[in-house]
This record gives sequence, structure tokens and C-alpha cells, in this order.
Amino acid sequence: MTLENKLYSYQKYFCLFLSVNLIISCDIKRPYDELSGSTFGTFYNIKFFSHDENIINKTEIDSIFSMFDNSLSTYIDNSTISKVNRGENIQLDNLFIDVFNKSKVIYNKTGGMFDPSIGNLLEYYGFGPDKTINEINSNEILLILQSVGFDKVSIVNNKLVKQNQFTKLDFNAIAKGYAVDIVGEMLESKGVNDYMINIGGEIRSMGKNHFKDSFWKIGIENPEPKKQDDIISKKVKLNNVSIASSGNYRNYRVDPKTGIKYVHTINPLNGKSQQSNILSASVISKSCFVADAYATAMMVGNLDYIINLTENNDEIESLIIYFDSNNNLSEYISDGFKELIIQP
Repeated sequence: MTLENKLYSYQKYFCLFLSVNLIISCDIKRPYDELSGSTFGTFYNIKFFSHDENIINKTEIDSIFSMFDNSLSTYIDNSTISKVNRGENIQLDNLFIDVFNKSKVIYNKTGGMFDPSIGNLLEYYGFGPDKTINEINSNEILLILQSVGFDKVSIVNNKLVKQNQFTKLDFNAIAKGYAVDIVGEMLESKGVNDYMINIGGEIRSMGKNHFKDSFWKIGIENPEPKKQDDIISKKVKLNNVSIASSGNYRNYRVDPKTGIKYVHTINPLNGKSQQSNILSASVISKSCFVADAYATAMMVGNLDYIINLTENNDEIESLIIYFDSNNNLSEYISDGFKELIIQP
């Protein structure tokens, strides 16, 4: 198993699938170039326009995904993250250090709601590599919380230093989005400026969809549990931005003895895995890794926290779908997000 399976279990794309609507225009002599396949336990699809149809090949794309697996997969025994989680004193690779540093910035900006040090909590609730099911106990959660806290880990001389030897890291809430960004940067380095990259619903766009002579467009799925025909909640144009979504209505487990529902986005401050009134969070940002991480943080906070986080951060815009105090489906849409919504 690889990082693919892990990201399939936790990552946000399950919570909000994004659909792509493309219409072919008659003024294009040949269709866009397209690469697709499987990675991280899901699909990837890359559409781009270039004068050279062979400028990008699948081998180059797959090598990027392999780099992420070898560094960040908790399913691969000899990956960098598996070794440091076992306490091995190894030299960290550049990708690991880069993701670590980016995560530290967002950890601080989210007040600790985005925290990659929750590896032990994920395993305890049955969302780890082994999918072990435990009988949940509040006292055990308090013990596990002693190993949680991204401020308790640092990098010194390219080696990971833990204040608590039992701390385990998990970068799945940022890795897929960052992989999207790396692929995008590779395309741009080759002069490709009109593209859309989709890895399991985490999307980065640049330039135009020349078939429609407009910005790329996607649809955000309706997360309402009892939805009927309203599969798409909103259609959005991507004006040179990235989008990532998170939700708990797909990836969860129910304790067969107690009937309690445990969701895969875990609050790192109290160690709880509980379904809140927040159904889904879609975040727009220039970078997909930023959108990815903030969407996770929003799923473990309340609505007031989410609104404050959005309105005091010029990096992001958000669409939140939630149940209000009367159990009615409601939305919070930031001003910047509203500008990108395609009206029916």
C-alpha cells in the first residue's frame, strides 16, 4: 500500500467531489492535451493547451507522485515519514522539509487546528494505516494528546527532533494539494500556461479553457445527507486559482457497539472525532496546498472560527455548508468566493 491509500482514507476529496464541465469550441483545431491515471488511491486528470502535444509525458508526472510516496507515505515502511515516526534518526529529504515548514506556517495561522502531529489519534480512531478499531476511551485520548502538538516537533540540521518520542506525523491534509502545485509548477516551467490539474478533487487552474474561451469551471457537490437530485451545489469559475474541499459525510466509521459516529477530521486540541454541524468546507487560494490545509482546519472548527479565519486571511476565500440552529441547511460564502460563483 502507498500514500495513495492513506490519502484515499482521509483526504478531503471524498467529502466534496468537484466535477469539470468542458465544452469544445469550433475554433480549436485539435483538442486539449490530456493525461490521466491513478495515484494516491484516487484518480488524476491533467488538461492543458500547448503547441507541442508531447511537451509533458506520463512518466514525468508519475515521478512526482513517486517522490511524494517515498517521502510522505505512512504506508511505505522505508519512506521518510515512516522512519521518523518509528524514531529513526535519519537525514530528512528536501520534500519532507519543505512540507514540514509549510505546515508549520499554517499550523500557527490556524491556531493549531491544522496539525500534522495527530498520527496517533488517527490510528486510535481507526483511520491509520492498519485500520485498527479500538474501543474509544476518554482517558486514553488524554494520554495520546500528550504526543500531539506540532509545536513539539522541529527540524535541526535536517533531522526531526521530537519533544515526545511517541509523536507521529501525518501530512495527508496537505500532501495531495501540494502535489497538485508541484505538477502545476512543472507545467509552467515548460511554458504551459493554460491548464487544469485535478487530483481526486483537489484542483489547480491557470489561464483559460480555450474550448469555451473562458476560465475553467467546476461544480461543487451538495453534501446534504438527504439530497435527491441536487448533486451540484454550486458552479464556480477558477480565475487562476486552486480549490480544495473537505467534509465528513463520506469518510467516517460507526462503532458497531455504541452506534457512535467517528469522522476522519479530528480536533487536535481536544482529540475528539465528532460530526459537527459543518458539512463541508471549500477553500479557494492561489496555492492548492494552502486551500487543502485550511479546508481541514475549518472542518474541526465552529462557524465563528471559520468566518474569522477566512475574513482575517487574504490568502483564502471559503464556502461553508452547514446546519443552522434550526437544523436547516445554510451557507456562509465569503465575498471573494461569491465573485467566482456562476449564477444559474
